[in-house]
Amino acid sequence: MIETVNVSSRGQIVIPEKIRKKYEISRGDKLVLIDTGNEILVKKEEDIANALLKSYRINEEIYGGMILAEKSLAKDWNLKEDEIWDKC
Repeated sequence: MIETVNVSSRGQIVIPEKIRKKYEISRGDKLVLIDTGNEILVKKEEDIANALLKSYRINEEIYGGMILAEKSLAKDWNLKEDEIWDKC
């Protein structure tokens, strides 16, 4: 499947509906962009986390702590721009 998207003046893109459905991407999902040097890969954060758990055998307790830390730091990370985006 090939889709074309436009980049807004703020660097934002919209993932086409067909692709969102195919990969089960929905509002609130976190995506990770990976620069390989000559292309950009887009992965769901949960897929990256699961791959790390499998490949590095990260203790589930440590992983749980990482998730809790992210949630507690989210308050500091949230920007006005994020609030506006959430209202869309």
